[in-house]
Amino acid sequence: NLLLHEKMVDTLSVYMEEDDASSLVERELLDVYDSCQRLSIDGTRSSSSRRGDFGAEHRLPVSEEDHAYPCADTYSLVPPSPPEKWPQRPILMRPSPESGMRIRGARYSSTKTYLPLGGTGYCNGCILPINNGLEKRGESLVVDFESDLFIGTAMLRIKGACDPLQSQRKNAENDNTKADPSSYFHNKKRTFHGTVRGRFKLPGIPMSECITGQVFDRPAGNLPPRIIMKGAISVISHLAPQLQARLHGDCPRFFSPLVSTAQIATSCQKGRTEDCDRADESMEAEMDEPQPSDQSSLLQELLHSTEKASNFMFKLPPDAESIKTRMKCRKKAFDKLHASRSKTPTFDPNSEYTFGFFQHLLLFDEFALNFVKPIGKHPLRGMLNGQPLRFMAAHQIQDRSGVGRSVDEEMRWLWSFDLWHESLYEDAKSHDSAS
Repeated sequence: NLLLHEKMVDTLSVYMEEDDASSLVERELLDVYDSCQRLSIDGTRSSSSRRGDFGAEHRLPVSEEDHAYPCADTYSLVPPSPPEKWPQRPILMRPSPESGMRIRGARYSSTKTYLPLGGTGYCNGCILPINNGLEKRGESLVVDFESDLFIGTAMLRIKGACDPLQSQRKNAENDNTKADPSSYFHNKKRTFHGTVRGRFKLPGIPMSECITGQVFDRPAGNLPPRIIMKGAISVISHLAPQLQARLHGDCPRFFSPLVSTAQIATSCQKGRTEDCDRADESMEAEMDEPQPSDQSSLLQELLHSTEKASNFMFKLPPDAESIKTRMKCRKKAFDKLHASRSKTPTFDPNSEYTFGFFQHLLLFDEFALNFVKPIGKHPLRGMLNGQPLRFMAAHQIQDRSGVGRSVDEEMRWLWSFDLWHESLYEDAKSHDSAS
């Protein structure tokens, strides 16, 4: 309340000198009023506002800094501010600086109006909000983005992340360590969930050539003993047979096929409207793998394309009650497609695609990988060498000139977000200063 009082005094001292600025004074004072409304006596958000729904209820927290897009830090390789200023410390999400991806805006999933990020601690160019799974339906924060190949919406949830709204709720309500039946993560092992929904902008992009995973721009740091890494890769390779893994060298990476790696992958025909490239709150809901006979199943696109192809044969599997069985059918079919390097099927620009990812190996609170015994937990800081993790997908074009010869490769990003932890910051600054 003291800070809000000082803000009101500063506002009056500035605008009282301007005879023609009465409207600006009114808007600024209403902003302060809305902030006061959020800080009620019991620490909960007030349900009323003189500005309506998008006054106090639908606004990110206020800070001293202001950002325009693209800001000066949009293309910096290291986060522009130290962890002490990160709104969701100890983690931070930003668009990958070298991906060429443009952020259209951040908003609530139930609205089409972008939140005013100026002065919030967030920025379309360098800092984006992450959900923690405790959001009510329609109140999850989503990010609309566009790359050269894809346009759509991303929503990320990380278990234990601090409230992106910084709302003044009671401690019991905001304690993410307690079991909350309304939480997305309640009774789930997973610690991360990411969903992307949108459409491909260009025709002719083969499904077999799109990948997801991790890629780094410089060598890895201190890796675990080789026997442990071999065991870990063996486990991952069993789950992702088409894994491309390169641990050593200048640019380590882990890639696997996009359609077979995603836990959820669906499509639907959607007419072009003004809002067709901005997903609604339905992307918050739990999604199940559709039956192979359902038109939303990507197996249908595989079936229709291979009916005319001779280099890849596919038979539609029968419907199954088990969701895991349906997922295995899709994964097996698209792993085989990836191995065949078939140019069909391709993603349809007139369809909307949804890709869902979740995993339980990464512990963001400890920033460690949690493998099963005897491998156990291993901190990530030393391994990453001051580099962030990525939530990404790309079109990987490879020109193979023959067995045993070099492979020319081109990567075109569909989407790419950097996920930082505060333990990486100093290492990243040191590398940036030395380069």
